[in-house]
Amino acid sequence: MNAAPSDQRGVSDKGEPQRRRTHAERREEAPRRILEAAARIVAEKGLDDITLADAGVAAGYSRGLPAHYFGSKDDLLAALAVHIVELYLAQLRTQDAQRPGLPHLVRAVRLYFEAAKANPVTMRAFNMVLVGALTKPALAPVVAKLNKESATALEADIRAGIANGEIRADVDPRPQSILILAALRGVLAQWVVDMKRINLPSVSDEFVASLTVRLAK
Repeated sequence: MNAAPSDQRGVSDKGEPQRRRTHAERREEAPRRILEAAARIVAEKGLDDITLADAGVAAGYSRGLPAHYFGSKDDLLAALAVHIVELYLAQLRTQDAQRPGLPHLVRAVRLYFEAAKANPVTMRAFNMVLVGALTKPALAPVVAKLNKESATALEADIRAGIANGEIRADVDPRPQSILILAALRGVLAQWVVDMKRINLPSVSDEFVASLTVRLAK
């Protein structure tokens, strides 16, 4: 018997009827799956060897579908970087209801490490794209924008922490945010190439302890 199409009602593993997906959900699934496939390919082969066609096939679609959504290979890679950052931000919004400030900053830092450990393939692909921005002009503006937005989010927590009385008033939020982002990126760039040597949970603990001592009143 043929399997039912994915947009029809089915039965879950628990024997419960599954909700029929909307047209919008089905439309959004394709680019997401293509980006996930692209991350796997980039993590394994690097930026130069991925093609739009390869990403489409690896995602279970036609070779031409990625071009419909992303246009060019560089556009796909740029979208991949944005997609990875958005996954992290969505996780942060879901897990953390704390107000902006030092505790929120600490949670954001810990989640950065946790997200990398949970999905090392995605983190490796993200590092590939970051490095690729140095030699691929099409990627540079996207990565620069992501860097700015990431640092700005950290800066907002530092400013809020100062206002809340949690962080020393003499801390300069903008340089500190840039340094924190650079340190996070640097640790994970080392980790993705030498996971056996670097104990990420231990590094996360030390990072948070050092950060708290440096910033807290």
